Amino acid sequence: MFGSFSGKGKTALVTGTVGAAMVMSLATTGAFAAPTPQPTTKTASCAPQDGVTANSVKFALLTSATGANASNFAGFIQAAKLRIAQENAKGGVFGRKITTVELDDQSSGSTQSLMANKAVQDEKAFGVIQITTQDTMMPIFKAVGMPVIGINNGPSGSTDRNAFIATGPASNLYTTNAGAIRMAQTGAKKMATIAFPVPAAQAAANSWAASLPSQGLTEVLRIGDAPFGAYDATSTALRIKSSGAEGVYLILLVDGGVSVMNALKQQGVTLKAPYMAGLSDPAVIAKAGTALDGVIGSTYGTVPGGVPGRPGVRTYINGMKAVGANPYGPSAPLGYVSADTFIKGLKLAGTCPTRAGLINALHNVKSIDGAGLLPEPINYRPGLTPNGNPPTCSWFIVAQGGQMIPDKKATCGQLMEVATGKIVS
Repeated sequence: MFGSFSGKGKTALVTGTVGAAMVMSLATTGAFAAPTPQPTTKTASCAPQDGVTANSVKFALLTSATGANASNFAGFIQAAKLRIAQENAKGGVFGRKITTVELDDQSSGSTQSLMANKAVQDEKAFGVIQITTQDTMMPIFKAVGMPVIGINNGPSGSTDRNAFIATGPASNLYTTNAGAIRMAQTGAKKMATIAFPVPAAQAAANSWAASLPSQGLTEVLRIGDAPFGAYDATSTALRIKSSGAEGVYLILLVDGGVSVMNALKQQGVTLKAPYMAGLSDPAVIAKAGTALDGVIGSTYGTVPGGVPGRPGVRTYINGMKAVGANPYGPSAPLGYVSADTFIKGLKLAGTCPTRAGLINALHNVKSIDGAGLLPEPINYRPGLTPNGNPPTCSWFIVAQGGQMIPDKKATCGQLMEVATGKIVS
């Protein structure tokens, strides 16, 4: 899946630097601003720290490069390495270049635990940038106080001080009604929810259902055992049709969502508010053709490509294209944002960085913008969760005529308690 891997299930040690040709390509496409040399420091007085030398800092990049979940995470590694390359081209952080080791959990919890131990014991990484549907690694990283930045689907992102969700703290206890607000704008009242059977998807379905009444919407159908990828969705479409639903929230991998929309079209069903999280790639929309017309999509918490007047988005897209990577997948920008946040924390940790120093620094930052890729600034100061308040804004797109049309602005809602539906902010 990721061209940088030496083979399925294997790890490959790579540096975060780029060759001269790549640097020139990035520079000519506006992939980063003119280099500003960072101050260097003598490290003789620094206490030993895993992953840190006088000239380098090592990050582990952990994802499902193979297995059932691999396609959904395409581009994450390339985007993280792009942001690291941009920083290295400016001299690194306090004169230290960032190096990376890539680890594949193969979409398996048990393999993920092995990879987490490898990052800690064998590679002695300073920190981890990751995206995965598994959560078995988090206790291992928490035990050694290793900073972890990215996207994970367990509760650690809101409770463990060392775990940072790149798009803002998340919690099964709280949700935003931004999605419900966007769906209500279509005039739909009755919603169906289709999710695959993993805890994160079920939690998302529960949060979604809790937000609906705030906008006068109701859930008339819940299917919680849909397959991960593409499938014969005829029975799903018939159940949606018979429920009288006017909209549907597809908490599926994109291939699965496309299957449902194709089946609905075959059954002659046109919904006012079909919503597919993760639908953000113009190539996917073009390939599906009219089957996706009217579908509301979104990335996984970042600003979609094609939004004008966003320099950070332009820099990211130009940089990804310059290295031959697709910038539009829903997971790709998360890699860029995760790496940017890690770099910010590394700078704040000072000339003798420690894991605890980086973690403390990020918890004290008032505003993090993810290199301009987040719909709203976030922070990790204690709030509704120990790691801060969940974000309230999402930036949606609409598929029409085989094209992706971004909304003119983000949709921002209120935070609500999932258990009670009570608005808390």
